[in-house]
Amino acid sequence: MTFLSGLMIVLSLGAAAAAQLQIPAASGAITIDGRLDEPSWSDARSLPLASPDSSAAFPKGGEARIVVCGGYLCLAARLPETGRVIAISQGRSPAWWREDIAVFTFAVNFNNRGRRLTLTINPFGAYSLDSTMPDPDVMKGVVATARPGAGEWTVEAAFALDKISRTGLLSVERVRVPRHDAPELRWHWPAPNERLDFELAFSTVSSSAAPGFQPAPMPAPQKESRTFTGLAAQLAAESGRIWPDVEGERLAAAFQHRLRNRMANVAATERMEWDKVNTRADWEQFRDQRIAALQKSLGNFPERTPLRAAVTRRADYGHGFVIENVVYESVLGRVVAANLYLPSSSGAKIPAIVVVHSHHAPKTQSELQDMGMTWARAGVAVLVPDQPGAGERVESQAWPRESYYACYAMGMQLYLAGESLMKWMVWDLMRGIDMLLERPRIDPKRIVMLGAVAGGGDPAAVTAALDSRIAAVIPFNFGEAGPEQHYTRGPRPYDFGTADPGWGSWESTRNLRGGAAGQFFPWLICASVAPRPFLFSFEIGWPKTVEEEPAWARYKKVFDLYGRRENLASVDGFGPFPGPGECTNVGSFLRRRIYPILKKWVDMPVPSSEYHSVKPDGDLMAITPQIAADRRPKTTAELASTLAQARLKNARANPAMLRATLAAKLGDIEPGQNPAASVVSSKLVSRFLMEAIRIEVEPDVTLPVILFTSRGAAQSPAVVAFAQEGKRGFLANRAPEILNLLERGFAVCLADVRYTGELAPNAPRGPAGMSMAATELMLGNTLLGARLKDARTILGYLSRRPDINPKRIALWGDSFGPVNPREMIFDKSLNQPGGPEIPQAEPLGSLLVLLTALYEPDVAAAATRRGLASFLSLLDDRFQYSPLDVIVPGILEAGDLPDAVAAIAPRPVLIQASVDGRNRPLTLAEAKQKMAPVPANATLTEEADPELIVDWISARLR
Repeated sequence: MTFLSGLMIVLSLGAAAAAQLQIPAASGAITIDGRLDEPSWSDARSLPLASPDSSAAFPKGGEARIVVCGGYLCLAARLPETGRVIAISQGRSPAWWREDIAVFTFAVNFNNRGRRLTLTINPFGAYSLDSTMPDPDVMKGVVATARPGAGEWTVEAAFALDKISRTGLLSVERVRVPRHDAPELRWHWPAPNERLDFELAFSTVSSSAAPGFQPAPMPAPQKESRTFTGLAAQLAAESGRIWPDVEGERLAAAFQHRLRNRMANVAATERMEWDKVNTRADWEQFRDQRIAALQKSLGNFPERTPLRAAVTRRADYGHGFVIENVVYESVLGRVVAANLYLPSSSGAKIPAIVVVHSHHAPKTQSELQDMGMTWARAGVAVLVPDQPGAGERVESQAWPRESYYACYAMGMQLYLAGESLMKWMVWDLMRGIDMLLERPRIDPKRIVMLGAVAGGGDPAAVTAALDSRIAAVIPFNFGEAGPEQHYTRGPRPYDFGTADPGWGSWESTRNLRGGAAGQFFPWLICASVAPRPFLFSFEIGWPKTVEEEPAWARYKKVFDLYGRRENLASVDGFGPFPGPGECTNVGSFLRRRIYPILKKWVDMPVPSSEYHSVKPDGDLMAITPQIAADRRPKTTAELASTLAQARLKNARANPAMLRATLAAKLGDIEPGQNPAASVVSSKLVSRFLMEAIRIEVEPDVTLPVILFTSRGAAQSPAVVAFAQEGKRGFLANRAPEILNLLERGFAVCLADVRYTGELAPNAPRGPAGMSMAATELMLGNTLLGARLKDARTILGYLSRRPDINPKRIALWGDSFGPVNPREMIFDKSLNQPGGPEIPQAEPLGSLLVLLTALYEPDVAAAATRRGLASFLSLLDDRFQYSPLDVIVPGILEAGDLPDAVAAIAPRPVLIQASVDGRNRPLTLAEAKQKMAPVPANATLTEEADPELIVDWISARLR
C-alpha cells in the first residue's frame, strides 16, 4: 500500500447531507513523546470529545487530533484533568486495572470482512492493541506514549497506514474512572450512537519523515546517592550492629514478647473479673463499664443533621422486587451511596436487614445482590450501603481490594483529628437506619444488621452494641478476635476460660484503640446486645464444633442470665482456612442456615428459593453526575481536617497546657531512672574511640547505642542522632558529617530506639513496627510515646557521663529514604501492589528530636531533616504517606509540630528540607505556610544538604 499524505473523513449523520473533512498531511516532523508541542500538530484536525453529562464541576472532555505523517496515521489527545490521574499499568500490553484511559477504535473492512483495531492508552503511556485483524504483526506497527502534567494529560500514538484498510469507522473515547467526588465519566467523538465513516485518500504523497518515538519518562522518587572515601568510607563500612545477629534478633523478639505479656496480663485481669459474674446485675455492671470505655474510645457522635436522602434510580425488574439507588448524608458533605431492595408490593409493615459488606467487594458484589433480591422477593427490605473507601465511596482508586488499603489511610487520618474510622462507620450505619425509619413500610421493631466477612462484622457488632433499634445482629468473623487465626496462627494463645483480646494489625476496626486497656474485647461487644438476639457467625468452619469455642461458653452464660438462650444461635461454613469455604460476603450455604433463625427471632419471611440475577454495576450506581455536582462529596481527609483545625485552634488558646495534654496522648514517656548500661565493646577508628553500649530502659527493652568520642576528652559537646534506619542508616549515609563533627570536637551518639535499626522486626506487610504500633494503641499507649521514652532515657545516660557536657547536647533527626517528586500527579495506597513506587516518609527521627527537646529542657539545640512540616499536612489530601508507628490519636487536639517548636524556645531549632503529607519536598515558602506562624526560634531551609546541619549545630554550641 502506498504511503499516504491525507485521510478523507466522511461524516454520516442520519439523513443529513454527508459532510467531508479533509485531514491534511503534517507539514513537518512529529515525535511520539507525549508533548504535542511540534508545529505539525497545528496541521491536524481537531476531534472534540463531548459528554451528555458535562458539568462545570468536572473536567472538560478535551480533544483528540489526527494527521498523516510519513506513512503513519498519527493520533493525539489533550485531556483536561482538574485533579490527579488514576493509573497503575505500565508498559506494552498490560493487564489493565480500572484506570483513566483514552481509546481509539477503527472498524475497517479487510478482505470484505469487518475487522476492528482498538488502541487503549493510559496516563503513564501503557498501551495495548485489541485487534481482530488477521495480521499477527499488527502490534509492531504501533507506537504510543502519554505524559501526565499539571491540569491535563496528553497522548500521542502512531499507526502504520499499511495496517488500515481504505474504508471503515473511527471513534475516540475518554474514560475517567470514579473519584471520591464524581462517578465514572465518559466523553466521545463522535457523539455516542453516531456514525463517522472514513476513507483514505491517495491524492497526495506525503514528504514528511516517519515519526520518531521517545517514550515519556515517569516522575521517579528522589533517592540519595553518595560516594565516600578515606576515613568516611571506613565509617560507612561499619555494620552499625553491636551484637551478633542472633542476639539482636533475640532482643528484637523480646519487645514483641513483652507486648504479648502485657496483653496476656490484660486478658488475665479480665478473666478474674469475668469469673465474678454470677448474676444479671453482675453482668450488667461488667458490661456497662466496658461499653462506657468503648464509647469513650470512639468519642461523641455528631448531631443528626438533615439526611438529604434521595432516590436517584428506581427499577422494577418484574420478578417480585424493586431496587432503589439511594444517597443520604450521614453528616453534611459525607455522602453515602446505597442500594435498597424492596418487595414489589406489600400492604403490611415489613422487616428490614442492613447488610454491611466486606472489604473484598462493594455493594455491587454478586452475593450482596443475591441477598437483596432473594430477601426482597420474600417480603423484606434490604439496605446495602457502600462502606467508606469502597464502591461509589472510593477515596483512593477503584482497584482490587482497595477498601483494605483505603481504610488503613483513613483510619490514620481520623486518629490525628481525635476521631476513629470505626466511629464514622458506625455513624453511617446509624444514619442508614434513620433513613429506613423515615419510610412508613418499615417495621421499626424488626431491623436486623448483618455484617459480612472480613470487615463487615466489626462495624455491625459495634453498631448493634450502641444502637438499641437493632433487633438482632449477625456479625460474621467478629465473635472472638480474629477467628481465622485458628488456622493461621496455630494453637490459641490462651486457655479455654480466658478471652482473646486480639492483636494489632493494619485494620483499625478490628483492633480498636484502647480495646485491651478498656477490656471491650470483641466477644464483649457482641454479648452486650443481650438479651436481643445474637448470631455467632463464622465464614468458614470451626476447627471442631462451636461448643469448643471459648467465646461460645461466655455467650451461653450471658444469655442464660437473662433466661433467653433461645436468642443465641451459631452458624458456620465449611473450613479450613484458606479453603473452599471462604466467601467474599455471605454465600447461599450460610444464608440457608440463617433463614429459619431469623424467622424464629423476628418473624422474618423465609425465601422459598435462592434468586440469582446479577445486574450490571451501572444499574446500581446511586451517585449520578448531577448528585456529585450538587452535593460535592467530601473526603474523610477534608472532614477530618475541618475538625482538626477547630480543635487545634482551641488547643492553641492555652499553649501552657501543650506538654501535659500531649503527654496524655503519647502515653508513658517518662525516661527510665538510672538505667543499667554497659559497654559491649570498644575500638579505635583513627584517633576516635567507638563504644558499643547497651542501655536497659526497662525489663525486656534493651537499646543498642554507638558513641564516638575523642580519647581522653572531658566535657565534650555532643550530638545525639535518631532515624528510622537507626545507627546503620547514619553510618551508611552520613559518615562525612559524623567525621566532621568528631574533628570539631563533638561526641556523636547514634541510637536505635525500639523497633528501629538492628531492633527492627521483620515486617512482611506494611511499615516496620505497624503491628506493634497498633497493639500499643490497643493497650492505651503509642509506639511514638514509647520511643520517646527510649530517647529520653538515652539522653539521661549521656548526661551522666563525665566525658559529655550535659548542657551542650544537640539533637539531630534525619531521614535517608527517598522522597516523591514535587510534580507527582498520581497516587496509590500504601501496600497496594503494582504500579510505580510510592515511598512513604520516614519522619521518626525528626519527631523524636522535637519531642525530646520539648520534654528535656537541657537540650541545647535541635535539628531536623526531611521531617513532616506538620501533622496537619497529613490531612491535606486523601492520600498520605507516613507510617502508622508515628501516628498519635488526638495529637491535633493538643497541638502540632510548630507548637512544639515554639514551646522549645528560646532554644534554637533547625527545620531542613521538610516534606508534606504525600512525602514531597516543600519549597521554603510552602514550609513556612505549613508552619505558620513560624516560631521565632525556628530556622527553616529548603536545602537538603546534611553538611548544613553540621555547620548549624557547631555555630549554636560554639
